[in-house]
Amino acid sequence: MNRLKEKTALFMNRIHLGSIYLAMVLLVGMAIVIIINVFMRYVLNSGLRWGEEVAKLLMVWFTFIAMAVGVKQGLHISLHLLPKKLPLNIDKILVVLKDFITLIIGGVFFIYGIKLVQFTSRSIMPATEWPSSILYLILPIASILIISEALMDILGIEDYPEKIEAIFNKGIK
Repeated sequence: MNRLKEKTALFMNRIHLGSIYLAMVLLVGMAIVIIINVFMRYVLNSGLRWGEEVAKLLMVWFTFIAMAVGVKQGLHISLHLLPKKLPLNIDKILVVLKDFITLIIGGVFFIYGIKLVQFTSRSIMPATEWPSSILYLILPIASILIISEALMDILGIEDYPEKIEAIFNKGIK
């Protein structure tokens, strides 16, 4: 069982690292599209017809990937005043409660994300002529990441997020 937990933690850390790199690529891509579009509009007097649509798509995908990364690293807004003053067993109950609430929110995102993708699959975006469902496909994907992180916390699978932090903090002192 210990070996299975270690393999699961390693797999999830790789998924998480890939999510971080994907978020970086999406953010840089969005910035590039916007910069090119602004340059073309104000200097060349003709913008990219698809620029705003693609930038919006990249922004939505970046936002949901970043949200899933934030769940993994505990970056979302939370109150840390109570746990410092409460007994240890009540603190543990609050942590489990937080994990179950995260699991429920991830489940709601998944169910309604699938419905939204199905609903928008018949329409197309006007400039790119891509299916509108591409814009919303990230919602169920991000929710799977959120659900898996909540389940790992509930099942007590330690994933050592500090190892991932070390990758990005190598040159920073």
